Amino acid sequence: MTKVLFVNHKIENCGVYQFGKRVAKLTSTSSKLDCSYAEVDCLADLEVAIFIHRPDVTVYNWHIGTMGWLSSSDIRKLDGGKRFFIYHQENMIFDYDKYLFFGDYDPTNSLPDEKKALISRPLFKYPGKYRNNNTLNIGSFGFGFHNKGFDKIVRLVNEEFTNAIVNLHMPPSHFGDPSGTQTREVIKKCREAHTNSSIVLNITQDFKTDEEVLSFLAGNDVNVFMYEENGDGISSVLDYALSVKRPIAITDSRMFRHLDGIEGISLTTNSLQNIIDNGTLPLRGLYRKWSRKKFVSQMEEAINE
Repeated sequence: MTKVLFVNHKIENCGVYQFGKRVAKLTSTSSKLDCSYAEVDCLADLEVAIFIHRPDVTVYNWHIGTMGWLSSSDIRKLDGGKRFFIYHQENMIFDYDKYLFFGDYDPTNSLPDEKKALISRPLFKYPGKYRNNNTLNIGSFGFGFHNKGFDKIVRLVNEEFTNAIVNLHMPPSHFGDPSGTQTREVIKKCREAHTNSSIVLNITQDFKTDEEVLSFLAGNDVNVFMYEENGDGISSVLDYALSVKRPIAITDSRMFRHLDGIEGISLTTNSLQNIIDNGTLPLRGLYRKWSRKKFVSQMEEAINE
């Protein structure tokens, strides 16, 4: 059985961290892989983890902003077997054994096909309950950055509906907004966009566990993500939203390109009410395409190839 070590950094208030942990956790359900997991914040920690686990394959959840201390030359000196990388952005290409893409390849990279593996998005299994709302609940979540479009969501709901509740969850990012300054500015813009007194605006900032985020999203009648262009990776917020099987409304941001071609969910061509009326019907193909069973099988194939 192939021994696999997943390497992550230690700061949980980070989307890169959460994605890497989720990939490792879901892969560990495999009966064909012997998986271990280590959180490190320096080269010495990584050397110890590799010494203890003696992996055949090390999967690095590397990003320049979170593990910049780990250089290409350091990685080449480590005896951790084959070197795999979870792909986040183009500037992390080191020319190692394999790069794991989730949901879609990045068309800007020049990797040869034999170094690429396309894996399903790692969705959650949501066992929780769904509440029946007497008033329409419209939600969104993510770190409180300007380019996430939270204020646009508030403005859209205020203009399109006469009675609704907007639930926004936006904790500050450890790496991107450590002082919380940008999040406070975004909240101010949201409150300024809230002009209809019959609309209720709820904003929370506490850092939630995965289970709490899923429960939050499941409590909304639709979850809306109005990103501007803010990166060449794929946003993982939709993994959470898809996992609770509630309607989703999105902009045409490149970070949502893995949903290109899904009709009935884009705010460019649909009103929010139309998307709510469409329900989850447009998403059912994705539930099958990105099942947890397929994810594990594809990870097994990529690692054992």
